[in-house]
Amino acid sequence: SAAIDSSGAGCVASSDSSSSAVAGAVASSGDDDDDDDDDDDDDDDDDDDDGNRNNKFDHEGSDTTQPLSFSEYSNDGNNDGEGDTIIYTDKELIAMRAVRHSLVEEHSIPSDRVNATFLAIATINCKLQVEETVAKIKKLLEIMSQLGCPDGIAEGELWKAEAAYELHPYPMVGKDGRGCSTTWIRGGGKVKKEDERAHVHACIMQYLSVHSDPNTLRNGVSFIIDLSARNDDPKLKKQPKVGNEKLIQSFYQAIPQRPQIIMIAGCSLPTRAIVNVSIRLASVFIKQKILQRIHFVTVEDAVKYLGEGSAPGYTGRGKMEGGLERYGKWVEERLGGLPKPDL
Repeated sequence: SAAIDSSGAGCVASSDSSSSAVAGAVASSGDDDDDDDDDDDDDDDDDDDDGNRNNKFDHEGSDTTQPLSFSEYSNDGNNDGEGDTIIYTDKELIAMRAVRHSLVEEHSIPSDRVNATFLAIATINCKLQVEETVAKIKKLLEIMSQLGCPDGIAEGELWKAEAAYELHPYPMVGKDGRGCSTTWIRGGGKVKKEDERAHVHACIMQYLSVHSDPNTLRNGVSFIIDLSARNDDPKLKKQPKVGNEKLIQSFYQAIPQRPQIIMIAGCSLPTRAIVNVSIRLASVFIKQKILQRIHFVTVEDAVKYLGEGSAPGYTGRGKMEGGLERYGKWVEERLGGLPKPDL
């Protein structure tokens, strides 16, 4: 159940369980189960518009419940004309203040343990559902304390230079066809005990940075997991257990995300079989439309989906070059542009 509930926020980067990682990304999409409410900002996930995606294609051999078709992931227009600057709406601010009030007054969590900007991004990712946001943040803080972060996501500087080395699983990647940010992860590694605090901070920084424009924040990321390295490097398959795997997965579980598509690239046949079992188990609890967002693809398919101009350079076809240092600078710059709400 921990695997099914985990959020997929960087999970493949640290966990050796590919099935847990994918199921985690599925469950984070499950936060959209409330999209039948009357919130005018919530109609993005039920969009049946054929959209304007130019690189729609089907992938033979996909084990998913639906053929690989990306037309439903076109931009639904919830950008509010704000360009790259997030301007929180009155409705969003009301929800954020309710979350803050509940955390402080009902759960006795000091306000300085939850950065106001993180609270804002989390609340919008939870579609302004106050109870859900509070539960996510409360659980997140509990787990962070066990991973060397008793201070939580403290007010102050969001960029943690000392944690930047744990951004290594994320290559430089551009936006998708909707103009939304992409989380692309090269999976296979584990998190050492001594790196737990840095890893937690790196995941939070990456999470905030990809949601730092209004289009992505309100429409959701594209989530691509490249597992091909596990097939090419036998050492990744034989890594000994660290002992923190379940705790790390629980940490990802508490991070609110809304991936609009989940692509599992370069997955071996044995791993694909395990992942499919996890997805079928998850299907008991998760809507069919969420499962339709999951696709097994080749790395070439993932590149085609984003376009060569947005795909990572290491794939051989992508043109987004740059390693850890460049990605770290990108994250730092994006974090610096995030507005702090008045709570």
